[in-house]
Amino acid sequence: MPKAPTPGNQPIVLAYSGGLDTSFLVPWLTETYRRPVITLTVDTGGIDAEAARTLADRARALGAIEHHQIDARAQYFEQVLRFLIMGNVRRGQVYPLCVGAERVMQAQTLAHMARKLGTSMIAHGCTAAGNDQVRFEVALRTLAPELEVLAPVRDRAFKRPQELAFLQERGLPVPPFGAAYSIN
Repeated sequence: MPKAPTPGNQPIVLAYSGGLDTSFLVPWLTETYRRPVITLTVDTGGIDAEAARTLADRARALGAIEHHQIDARAQYFEQVLRFLIMGNVRRGQVYPLCVGAERVMQAQTLAHMARKLGTSMIAHGCTAAGNDQVRFEVALRTLAPELEVLAPVRDRAFKRPQELAFLQERGLPVPPFGAAYSIN
């Protein structure tokens, strides 16, 4: 369970996809922990210039004091993807098994950014429904044991209708398709 919220100037660095869970977390973390939130999107492929602008604009509209997008495509390919491709690693012999490894790259980048910004609190929007939470937690606790990892969507079992209501009550932007599904 996360430590009790305390006031402070140290920002929380949030792994931000722009989906409902992480969009909800920007104002929720700000209100609950009384700290500024800096959002971070790690591009491991698939984010074009328009999507990047949309993510940055939405993060700021939700209350993030800064938004960073890190281009990790080359690093992800060199450190992970090329080995998966060479090994023909597939889930159920059907599709490339790369999403789990992507979480490690995202966690590595998140920890690096938190250290660079001099903060000790990071957050992610993983739920308890899948293995993403485990991948993030194991990677973060291994790579950066000194950082406090917040996982409010999982730990407080927030439901999507609650998150939508929270944003709507405050007149904040709701991501497109926010109620229908999560995106990577």
